[in-house]
Amino acid sequence: MFKLNKMTDYAVVCLSMLSRNPGSSMSARELSEATGLTLYTVQKLLKLLVVKSNLITAQRGACGGYILNKQSSKISVIEIIEALDGPISLTACVESSEDMCEASNICFLGGKWNKVNAIIRKSLNDISLDDLLNYDDTFPINNKKVTKLRAIN
Repeated sequence: MFKLNKMTDYAVVCLSMLSRNPGSSMSARELSEATGLTLYTVQKLLKLLVVKSNLITAQRGACGGYILNKQSSKISVIEIIEALDGPISLTACVESSEDMCEASNICFLGGKWNKVNAIIRKSLNDISLDDLLNYDDTFPINNKKVTKLRAIN
C-alpha cells in the first residue's frame, strides 16, 4: 500500500493553517490549538520542516512563530511529501530509490517502473497546497481541470 506517514499528513494540516493568514506567523502552541494536534507533535513537525525544507521560517522573540515562505498556490504537494519522507520511489527498481532491488540481476522489469514513478511525481507536483484547500471536485492535471475519481463501493 502506498501511504503517507502521519507526520506528512500533519504537515499538510499545519501548513494549511499557516496559509490562512499569509505573511502572519503562528506559534507552535497556536498551531496545536488550532489543529487539535499535540504540542509535542507540532513542535517536532515544525522543527523538521525548518531543517529539511524551505517551506517555513522560524522567527524568534515575543512576536515570533512560524511563517510560510511561499503562497499556498506555490507549494506543491510533492514538496511537502519529500520534505519529510524523502524522494518518492514506488519500488526499489526506480532510479531515484535509495534502496537496492534484491532481484535486479534476474528481473525483467528493470527500469520499467520509472515511467509510473515519474507520472506520480508529476501529478503530485501539479497539485498545490492551495488546490487541496480549495477543493472543488477537480484537480489540475496537465493544466486541465480533471474531475476527481469516485471510489467504487
